[in-house]
Amino acid sequence: MLGNPFNWLAVPRALLTISSPLKFFSALARGQALPEIIVRTPVGKIQVSLRNLESAKTFFSVFCRRDYATPKSPAVLLMDVGANIGITSLYFVSRNRANRAICFEPDHGNVDVLVRNLRQFADRTEVHVCALATSAGTTTFYRAEDGKYSSLIQSERACLPDPVECRVFADALRGIVSDATIPVVVKLDVEGLEPDLVRSVEWEKFTRVHRLVCEGTECGRLISRPHRRQVRSGYVEDMSFEDVGR
Repeated sequence: MLGNPFNWLAVPRALLTISSPLKFFSALARGQALPEIIVRTPVGKIQVSLRNLESAKTFFSVFCRRDYATPKSPAVLLMDVGANIGITSLYFVSRNRANRAICFEPDHGNVDVLVRNLRQFADRTEVHVCALATSAGTTTFYRAEDGKYSSLIQSERACLPDPVECRVFADALRGIVSDATIPVVVKLDVEGLEPDLVRSVEWEKFTRVHRLVCEGTECGRLISRPHRRQVRSGYVEDMSFEDVGR
């Protein structure tokens, strides 16, 4: 974290956002993680449970560095694909009292913490324990010990095979959009599969989707639907569609 200039720029915000910032940074310096953090939000203080050190880093990137920065209004529905332990969903639903989040997370090691984190917003969130890809069925999911780098793509970090249910991303998106009464924001963090999921959707048909936020910087060029593109922290691609309501 020390080598990333965006982290240093976020420190002043962390001092205001975290209830006990010195305790948090002291744990990071020791290479440890606190079991939970109390954070100030627009809806009041909330508790964030952490799984490990990687969870603490993710918390910092979302709540302090604001990789998925979103305004307090208007109300939105977040489709959180690769929800992990729910930190991004917590960020969104704590911006106001109307935002909602629908989470998709296949790593069973993350699910207990995900459910625990979202329990305080149970009336505005839901969790689906499955992967989203371009085809459906039971497939092999490769878990990482830390839960952060788990993926449908095997790697040095993601190497513990686990059978999981896989649903079609485009179908899941279609179901969410058809039921949505507020604008939809789609967040993709699926460890390398983001371009495949983006290619599988005709975004012009989903005008209720107002934003698409992806880990990585390759998805914007795959979308023909008019959009404004912003890259945050060097690697988070945020696309706001310009034809909403047309």
